[in-house]
Amino acid sequence: MKEPSIVIDQIDYPLMRVAEGGFLMGTIPGTHSSKSEEEEPQREVTLPTYLIGQYPITNIQYHQFVVATNYQTPVYMDDPRFNQPHFPVTGINWFEAKKFLDWLNQLTKGTYRLLTEAEWEKAARGDVGQQYPWAELIDNTIISKWDPSKGNFGNTKLKRLTDVNQHPSGISPYGCFDMAGNCYEWCWDWFHPQTYRYAPSHAPRGAQDGNRKVIRGGSWSSNGKFSGRCANRAAQRPHYRLNYISFRIASDLV
Repeated sequence: MKEPSIVIDQIDYPLMRVAEGGFLMGTIPGTHSSKSEEEEPQREVTLPTYLIGQYPITNIQYHQFVVATNYQTPVYMDDPRFNQPHFPVTGINWFEAKKFLDWLNQLTKGTYRLLTEAEWEKAARGDVGQQYPWAELIDNTIISKWDPSKGNFGNTKLKRLTDVNQHPSGISPYGCFDMAGNCYEWCWDWFHPQTYRYAPSHAPRGAQDGNRKVIRGGSWSSNGKFSGRCANRAAQRPHYRLNYISFRIASDLV
């Protein structure tokens, strides 16, 4: 089946289909010493079918929104480390990501939105709960180990963003780029450190309120061995405009 896509001012943006069903979300207690309690307990979560952008929204795509609405440009647009056309757009806050999606829905008559934290994690790690987006099958066992060559992390000397399609060997089980490294991504959910202990097992949407929004994926400036894990949870205040946070889009299957 051909994957759907949308066109943002003549720029094709592929959407990957994530099938209905369960997956292992979170971390087994005691697996990681740093912040692991925020990722516990590991449990099976079920989600309906949804669509996810194959990569984060890029500068050139976000620029169409800026031009069409006369909106303010993102921070860092004068910095070549962050302003290249096919880099993920950064320097935008959570509310601005939502404004882009509101504009996109008007333009396309769509129902695009930010990913929930659970949707993001399933698209990153697949159904079986692998540790990183990449894995290999060895003796009928899925092995997912840290490999700094699979993404753009702070462990390297690059210290800047890269194009969204630069690491095909780090692609996720559902065909998504940059689910580990390059940039964190805004999610819909408010962050709470004990969300997993109380959230429903079907289509969870996080805490009802809070002062920080969930961000996922690690970035060009973070320790990828830890932050690049599919289960790693991070958060940031929604009005912050930072050079390591972007977003990608989701949609229910209609």
